[in-house]
Amino acid sequence: MRRFTIGVAIVALLVASLVIGYYFYSQPKTSMIEINGVTLTVELATTPEAQQQGLSDRDSMPADHGMLFIFNQDAQWGFWMHEMRFPLDIIWFDANRQAVFIEQDLQPCTPTNCPVYTPLDNAMYVLEVNAGFVAANGIRLGDSFAFV
Repeated sequence: MRRFTIGVAIVALLVASLVIGYYFYSQPKTSMIEINGVTLTVELATTPEAQQQGLSDRDSMPADHGMLFIFNQDAQWGFWMHEMRFPLDIIWFDANRQAVFIEQDLQPCTPTNCPVYTPLDNAMYVLEVNAGFVAANGIRLGDSFAFV
């Protein structure tokens, strides 16, 4: 009887560990960044799957939030508004975290119009924020962000 009780306890601990691990790893990873004196909570998109999904299929995003795409190398990363439900500003940053390209008030794709927005310079980070953020906070080329 004692072995049975110990066995059940071990199985229960394993199941609990799996459930907790799944919850922890399935939650989006977030960080805080500051740009032009504004602090944002950003969801980190670091895997190809998270980068492909981006903010699509969401209805909105809080004003003080964004999504920061972190790539493994500098490149001219193209973005589109496929399956988006709200407009965005997108800021591309180089490896030194300085803004090298900005697109504002990008509207969700339509069945007949879904352009890809590609920077002229290489970028390693791309920040998606609600439309109007760039203008409201005076974000310009050369501005940089820092992790808080």
